[in-house]
Amino acid sequence: MTLDRPVDIMADTNTSIEIPDSRDGTNPQKMSNDFKKDSSKIERWDTTHSEDSDTFVSLDHSERPIRPADCAFGWIPTLAVMINYMVIFGAANSYGVFSTYYLNIKFPDTPATTLAWIGTLVTTLMLMCNVVTGALADKIGYRRTAYIGTVLCTAAYILASFSDKVWQLILTQGALLGIGTSFLYAPSISIPPQWFEKHKGMASGIAIAGSSIGGLWFTAATQAMLDSLGAKWTLRILGFITFGVTSIMNLLYFRRVPPKPRKNLFDFAAAKHITFWLVALEVFAMHTGFWAITFYIGTTARLLGGSMQDGSKLLLVLNAGNAVGRALAGVVADRFGNINTMLVSIILAVIIEMPLWISAKSIAPLYVLCALYGVVSPAFTSLNPVIVAIQFGPDSLASVIGMTNQFAGIGVLTGNLSQGAIFDRYDKREQFTNVTIFSGMFILFAGFITFVMRTHIVRRLYRKEDAKLTLKKYLLQKV
Repeated sequence: MTLDRPVDIMADTNTSIEIPDSRDGTNPQKMSNDFKKDSSKIERWDTTHSEDSDTFVSLDHSERPIRPADCAFGWIPTLAVMINYMVIFGAANSYGVFSTYYLNIKFPDTPATTLAWIGTLVTTLMLMCNVVTGALADKIGYRRTAYIGTVLCTAAYILASFSDKVWQLILTQGALLGIGTSFLYAPSISIPPQWFEKHKGMASGIAIAGSSIGGLWFTAATQAMLDSLGAKWTLRILGFITFGVTSIMNLLYFRRVPPKPRKNLFDFAAAKHITFWLVALEVFAMHTGFWAITFYIGTTARLLGGSMQDGSKLLLVLNAGNAVGRALAGVVADRFGNINTMLVSIILAVIIEMPLWISAKSIAPLYVLCALYGVVSPAFTSLNPVIVAIQFGPDSLASVIGMTNQFAGIGVLTGNLSQGAIFDRYDKREQFTNVTIFSGMFILFAGFITFVMRTHIVRRLYRKEDAKLTLKKYLLQKV
């Protein structure tokens, strides 16, 4: 008999068991009991999954996952996430092309603050709705949640292609697209950290690098289509691409660790911990300042005498740097620690952004800014999910990340709308000095919070081990 699932051999009526005769000195009853005991240890794992499940599960319903961490199979869902990230973040990272087009050509008399709502809502709702979509992903499954996102994103692009007014674009290319990407983002961000232990940072970095790679071809494709086909067909084609790519990649969204059973949709246990609130405050501050260059580098090029094509080329350089930086951050973090790597990257981002953007008098320094800032700034997007996974475990990972992303969404909303108002009122649409200062100060504040979080975690670690923490140990601690 072939065993491809756990069975109670003694209860199988089709199995005959030969019990030795008691005359050879063996106790038949004892032999039967021993056989029962040993047979309970026979265990095979079903590598299939039911059509309503996206988790590989042991058929004896134990909590042990079917596949170990760091196995080769984990790269299949991780690479699927990377490809989907090209679409999910491609829209946000390439919005600078649409922003420049709307601000300078289609709606030149509309305030920047009003137009900022379109791009702002995409990222804001993607992150803020994550508190619901993350919990939903843990509740109904990663694959089902992702397919809801596929339908909503496709509908958003198609509806936006028929929109001629700003408020219509705000509702379609902004709000609806943001909600749709949230359904795709929630399961995506949770997959790489749960499939890897030794290379958790590298896996997350490679996956999130897809967002910048997507930004590269989304930016180039969007600009080319705007020039040759116009905005309406550009949006329709982006919708078709989104539907085709995500429909296939969603099929490969497998969990390694089954979620803990829960009665309620939301699980707020993580909010009882100081670390959660430090992560939440850090992502709020980073997202408040981080997106300024993405949204306004194209307009900066126009103010310095460049064309729309110069703006899209700068976005290409920025996204290329992001692709390298996100993957590199994961590799470095595996060696030196996630929080250590993120802290250094945040400090370098401020040092690069403020002097280069404020002092730029021609387009050439903007290329240097985009290349350097692109490499060092996005480490937080790769490493925050890893930090959450390490601190809170993989069982309800999508839910906890969704809760922290609620604050990230508030940061995007606060930052982008504030930057639009500052550009209109204080920079008089002639420069970006005040916008740069606003962005840099919030990124610097995020660095301070990261420093506090590192101190808190290191001190907790040494208290737990009842060891003495010296200054040298604190500075050299990998965390």
